[in-house]
Amino acid sequence: MGAVVRSGELLRLALVLLATVCPLTRGTPLLLYANRRDLRLVDAAQSKGNATVVVSGLEDAAAVDFVFDHGLIYWSDVSEEAIKCISLNQSAGPPITVVSGLASPDGLACDWLGAKLYWTDSETNRIEVAELDGSLRKVLFWQDLDQPRAIALDPARG
Repeated sequence: MGAVVRSGELLRLALVLLATVCPLTRGTPLLLYANRRDLRLVDAAQSKGNATVVVSGLEDAAAVDFVFDHGLIYWSDVSEEAIKCISLNQSAGPPITVVSGLASPDGLACDWLGAKLYWTDSETNRIEVAELDGSLRKVLFWQDLDQPRAIALDPARG
C-alpha cells in the first residue's frame, strides 16, 4: 500500500521537484535563446551571464519558444526544415520532430493558453498553426506575405 501524503506535503514536494527539474521556477529572470548550433539559458539578472547549454548538436536553430505548463521547449531548424521539441527535463528523452516538411521555418511562437504552435515559413510565404504535438496543421495566411520571418502572440487577448 502507498504512503498517505497530506495536501500541504504534496504541494511542497511538487515545488521542490519543479525547482530541481525546471530552472524557470526559481524566480530569477532567465533568457532562453537559439544560438544556431544549440539552445542556451542564461540568468538575465547577472551582469556576467554564463549561459547553460540546454540542447546541443543542432543544425541551424532559428527560433525558440517554450510552454512552461507542459515543460517543453520548441525550436525551428532551418537546415532540418522542421520544428522540434524537447522536455525541460531532458531525462524524458531525445528531441522529437513535431512538424516536418517545412521549407524555411524562421519564426516560432507558442500559445500557452490555447495550446497551439504558430510559425512562419519565409520560403513558402506562409504563417501556419498546429496543436503543440504538430497535429491539425493549418495554413492561416499565404497571400500578401513577403518572406515572413518573425511572429509574436498575445494569448491573453486571443
